[in-house]
Amino acid sequence: MSISHKLLFVGDVVLHSKPQFSTEIQQLFRASIMRCCNVEAPLQGAGKSVDKTGPLVYQAARAAEWLQELGFNLFALANNHIHDYGDEGLLATRNSFPLDSIVGAGREEDAYGMCAKTIDGIKYGFVAYGENGYGALNGDRNVGYAWVNHPRVDRDIARFKAQVDVLIVQVHAGVEMLDVPLPEWRKRFYEIMDQGADILIAHHPHVLQGIELYKDKPICYSLGNFYFEYPSDHPQWNIGGLLEIELKDAKFHHCNLHVVEKKDVSVVLWDKERANTLLERLNDKLSGSTYEQYVDREAVTLWKKHHAQYYAKAVNGMVDYSFKGILKSIKRMVSSRKVDYNMMWHNLCIESNLWLVKRAIHRLKKGHDTP
Repeated sequence: MSISHKLLFVGDVVLHSKPQFSTEIQQLFRASIMRCCNVEAPLQGAGKSVDKTGPLVYQAARAAEWLQELGFNLFALANNHIHDYGDEGLLATRNSFPLDSIVGAGREEDAYGMCAKTIDGIKYGFVAYGENGYGALNGDRNVGYAWVNHPRVDRDIARFKAQVDVLIVQVHAGVEMLDVPLPEWRKRFYEIMDQGADILIAHHPHVLQGIELYKDKPICYSLGNFYFEYPSDHPQWNIGGLLEIELKDAKFHHCNLHVVEKKDVSVVLWDKERANTLLERLNDKLSGSTYEQYVDREAVTLWKKHHAQYYAKAVNGMVDYSFKGILKSIKRMVSSRKVDYNMMWHNLCIESNLWLVKRAIHRLKKGHDTP
């Protein structure tokens, strides 16, 4: 007799109120054996803020309780905000959930470990990683989140796959507010699939991205925000994805990406026609012949809008934003030790930031999109 299971995944969650799900979403939850979200921030009340570039994010002290009441039973903690309130904040948050329901954060062996669940005789394995960031376990701390480019990751994935029937990998990575993945991330995700992952699900960009089948296995590039209570004027901030994956006899059978929207404290499903229009557009961008040119143009746009300023801040507000001017200013400021090293680390060590800027500079050097 065939065994069929459904798994459900949503993207980034930061709660300051308890969400209310529409009837349709409640039905999807009831039909799924595993229901997972990315817990994007520590719970309020433990730890002290760390020294970092970017916002410090926390969520309500009762967020763990609310998420479990809503039906979630698997929690990914590998992300760039989970360590915003240090070791104490991360560990207190981790301890607020059942320890057999957490992936991606804690002390090193816990963070890089696999959560295994056996259901109807089928063994599922879940792991979660994030791109480099403040809190990544990249050799300079004992508590944090699993880093997707750590040398151990590929070996771990191959080892985990040998222990389970189905291995699901989540990765928190990508360029924020960009509706396609960088080619560098696509390449990395292919490597992860080749090591043994059966399904790969990503989040972090805060907007939806497309889905592709790689060797008949699904890669979802970004689920966007599910319920992220943090100020933003971006029109897609409250729109995300709910990914429903169906497996038959421990083999991927089908996936359905539903589009959801946060409206005040409610989360509702878009109708199929509206959702399909958006998803087709995203998938066309991902699979089209102009995909890489589109990425490079967007890289230049984001360089002009944000990243040039990030380099300016790192070296005390230089005015000349040309590549030559950046190099001269960095050299001058380093010699006088007037450098914001947190910002410089943010620019050079977080993979998405570095790869995006390299693409922008390469295009500008060719004379395209001259500022």
